[in-house]
Amino acid sequence: MKKVSIIVYHLSKVNSGQKTAIQRALNGYIDHSNNQSYTYKRKGVLEQIPCKSINKGVVLVESKDKMKVISILRKRRASIEVINLYAKGSLLH
Repeated sequence: MKKVSIIVYHLSKVNSGQKTAIQRALNGYIDHSNNQSYTYKRKGVLEQIPCKSINKGVVLVESKDKMKVISILRKRRASIEVINLYAKGSLLH
């Protein structure tokens, strides 16, 4: 059995700048420099770990990786709820 965590987060009490920062840190973004002559793909945390997006604001991750996601959300004061589970098989493909 594998330990997994469901992370539920709400951004309703966070200002728009913080919402953008959270989404960029989690999902990544494309960065333009030198008057858009160069573009760089900045990877987010969810692109670097095995995860599954269940719904808007709900992410399934392995328990060993949950603190990477939670630290981003706590740093920017999002409301967080974590549910720890044991899963049979592989849910994160």
